[in-house]
Amino acid sequence: MNSTTTLPSLIPCSDGTLADPAVGCVATPEALVNSSTSLGSILVQLANGFLGLIIIVSTISLIYGALHWATSVGNEIQIEKGKRILYWSVFGLVLGLVAQYVVGAVLGWV
Repeated sequence: MNSTTTLPSLIPCSDGTLADPAVGCVATPEALVNSSTSLGSILVQLANGFLGLIIIVSTISLIYGALHWATSVGNEIQIEKGKRILYWSVFGLVLGLVAQYVVGAVLGWV
């Protein structure tokens, strides 16, 4: 007993390719085909992602530092530790904002 399987005949598409008739000619999204993503846009996306991470970490650190300071109950060492946490949280946030501005300014010059 010999069974033969036949391959479905392919249909031609307008872009010159052949497609399975069950699926048909499906257009590929331009974003998948277009590889003209510039290095500048990639850097801006990375800077924006980095800034988002910095904002989240800084906010959590600010809350932690404020709680640490508020619950110090007059202990000078704990008060200084809370102030130090608050200082570095604000410093990190400012540094992240400056970094994003610098990336945007440098890419604007290019």
